[in-house]
Amino acid sequence: MDSNQASNSHNKTWREWFFEPIEQANSLQRADDASKNLKAWCGLIGSVGCLLFLRFFFLQNEQYRLVKLLEFLHLREFALQLQACISDPLGRLTVWAFGCLLCYFIIPALMVRLLLRGKLSDYGFRFASFRDTMIFILPGFIGMVPLIYFASTQIHFLHVYPFYEPNLNVGIGAGFILWELMYAIQFIALEFFFRGFMVHCLMGVMGAWAIPVMVIPYCMIHFQKPFPEATASIIAGLALGWIGLKTKSILPGAILHIAVAWSMDGVSLMRKGYFN
Repeated sequence: MDSNQASNSHNKTWREWFFEPIEQANSLQRADDASKNLKAWCGLIGSVGCLLFLRFFFLQNEQYRLVKLLEFLHLREFALQLQACISDPLGRLTVWAFGCLLCYFIIPALMVRLLLRGKLSDYGFRFASFRDTMIFILPGFIGMVPLIYFASTQIHFLHVYPFYEPNLNVGIGAGFILWELMYAIQFIALEFFFRGFMVHCLMGVMGAWAIPVMVIPYCMIHFQKPFPEATASIIAGLALGWIGLKTKSILPGAILHIAVAWSMDGVSLMRKGYFN
C-alpha cells in the first residue's frame, strides 16, 4: 500500500469514527412511527414547559413568583420560609439550583419513566467507560484552558463569575464550597435535559438533526451571559451532543462542563485576589 492509499485508509477510518454516532442516530429515524412521534411531542412540549417554569419561577429575580404561588395555594408558612431564604444571596442561588434540578432532571425523568415508559439509561443517564470519558474530557478541557484564561481578562466575565462571591476579608469558606457542589449537580441535570432527554426524544423522528435543534434553546439560556460565552455555547452544544451520542452517556459531557465551570470560578477568584 503506497502512502496515498495509507492516507486515504486513515481518513476513512477517522470519518467512520466521527460519523458513526450520527449514522446510528439517523438509522433510528422513523417519522411514520406513532410511538416515536408521541415521544417527540412529549420531548418538545415537556422541554418548553420545563424551560418556562425555570425561567419565570426560579431565576433569581423571578423567585418572588414562587412566594406568591405558595401564598395562592394557602401554604403561607412555606411562603414565609422561602421569602426568608431568597433574602440571602446563597439562598437565592440554592433555590435556583433546586429549580434546575427540578426542571432539568426530576420532571423529565418522571416523564421518561411514567409517561414514555422508558429507562433513564436509554436517555444517556448511565456511566461511560473510563477510556471513553477521558478521551473526550482531557482534550476538551485542555482546549478550553487558554479560552478561560483569556475570558478572565474581560471585565464582564469578572462581573458574572463566580455566581456566589465569598467575602474577600473572610476568604473561601463552607458557603462557597456548598455552592460549587450545587453548581456541579445542576450541570449534571442540565446535561440530562439537553443531551439526554431532548436529543433522545427527538432522535426517533429527526435522527441526528435532534442535536442542532437542541442547541437552539441551549444557546438561548446563555443570552444573559457574556456575548463570547453565548456564542461559544453553540459550538459547545453541538460538541457535547455528539459526545453524548458517541459515548451513549451524558456524564462525560457533564464532567467536562463541571471542570470548565469550576476553573472559570477559580480563575475569576484568582484575578480578584482571593489567593494572594
